[in-house]
Amino acid sequence: MKSVPPLRLERASYPVQTVIQTRVSDLDGNGHLNAIRIAQIYEEGRAIFHRDHLRRRVRTLVAQLTVRYLHEGFWPEEVIMGVGVAAAGRTSFHMAQAMFQSGRCIGLCDTVLVCNEGGVSVPIPAEVRARMAALALPGVSIAPASEPAVAG
Repeated sequence: MKSVPPLRLERASYPVQTVIQTRVSDLDGNGHLNAIRIAQIYEEGRAIFHRDHLRRRVRTLVAQLTVRYLHEGFWPEEVIMGVGVAAAGRTSFHMAQAMFQSGRCIGLCDTVLVCNEGGVSVPIPAEVRARMAALALPGVSIAPASEPAVAG
């Protein structure tokens, strides 16, 4: 397994943090958070990020999703979900998430999301790109959208 950059394991690295309460129904037979529920918690974190921080209805499709389980998670302890933008291209961006319990990072999720309209990839809107720049992980620079060429 590829090593994890130390900043990804620090809660302070994530500009957006949301508390998500675990439930007894989240447990598996071993008494820890079920892997399926962990994926759903990451999904909930992505949805909250879109709703509260991108503030524009941008249709995105998941192109790639990777979950790394680092430690067990438990009920009834809440989860702190850290979210930040790790990179942005012309039509897609990389959302980085980390799940924390008891001050320790218990897992990471990396998702590549593609902006889409009518089944076609479209550029990330300029206002969304500007918000992403403010929500980037430390050391990540999100370039503004390039200006369209002006006919002379």
